[in-house]
Amino acid sequence: MTVLFPRRAGLSTFLAAALLLPFAASAAATDDKVGAYSPTTGLRSPGISKAACSTYPSGRDINVTRKMYEIGQNRKISAKVMLAMFEAGWVESWLNNLNCGDRDSIGIFQMRPSMGWGTYEQLRDVTYQVNKFINVALPLESRYSTAGQLAQAVERSGYPYRYDQAQATAQKYINEAARPYGTILTLWTKLGGVNGSLGGPLAAETDYASGVRYVPFSNGIAVKYSRGTFAVWGDNYRYWAAGGGLATYGLPTMLPKRAAVSPTGTSGLTQGFQRGWIYWSSKTRSHAVMPAMQSTFVKYGAEAAVGFPVGATVTNSTGTTQTFEKAILKISPTRVTTKVAR
Repeated sequence: MTVLFPRRAGLSTFLAAALLLPFAASAAATDDKVGAYSPTTGLRSPGISKAACSTYPSGRDINVTRKMYEIGQNRKISAKVMLAMFEAGWVESWLNNLNCGDRDSIGIFQMRPSMGWGTYEQLRDVTYQVNKFINVALPLESRYSTAGQLAQAVERSGYPYRYDQAQATAQKYINEAARPYGTILTLWTKLGGVNGSLGGPLAAETDYASGVRYVPFSNGIAVKYSRGTFAVWGDNYRYWAAGGGLATYGLPTMLPKRAAVSPTGTSGLTQGFQRGWIYWSSKTRSHAVMPAMQSTFVKYGAEAAVGFPVGATVTNSTGTTQTFEKAILKISPTRVTTKVAR
């Protein structure tokens, strides 16, 4: 295969690239013999067979593109590297994790085990492939003015112009992969979308903790885990985050719901978390009733009797105390409870 280098690169650059970079060994030259590429645009034609593939996908695999975007996002790669990765994936496989290709080329980027990209098993793994592409692209990024040139520097194709030609399509699939999807999309839409409670998405869905996926929004977050898909937004989100978030309160176990009206006429919302209930009203703002106080709060009639919390649950050597609109509730170290009217 012919190795193409930038014209103005010095001899040391040639040697370093030849010694350090594996070759993707794109199957482009072989594909041209069977008419897989348009002779006028240089882009792959949908449905045309690829060398060693009985059929070729006619469109992207959304699960592949979402994983590509998520990995790139989490590694904080630039827009250029992201675009180069999607351009290369589109040209080489139409953004599919192929198990076939010219000679031993496989995967999204048609990387070859025989050329040092990894074992066959590694190159069947989307996460491995994407990280491998990024690892090679990052040191080269500053040398090239376009994403397509960067993609070519990684892929080393005999047809370098194809990657820049795929820019519009690649960007379309980047934009698609960045959007909310699944149950988080359903909830976000229900809450009013970009103009609703959560606002616009700030990043694509990714891992938040073990078994937990989330999307950050401009006014809160949405999470999905074994108990369901829930969101926290507005003052409650800011209170939750400032107070320690997951470590302090755990995940939400419900969406906000209307709380009972307090004896002072205060109305607002309550939301349950794995560790605590957060109450909100425009008058009292957000405060949590923590597990140490929950049973006592309920015993004395909850918000309908003692009002909304106006301070935090405080536990120390003298017991647990919390102030509400109409009472101060106390629990002694021996679990004796008292209510002091306000």
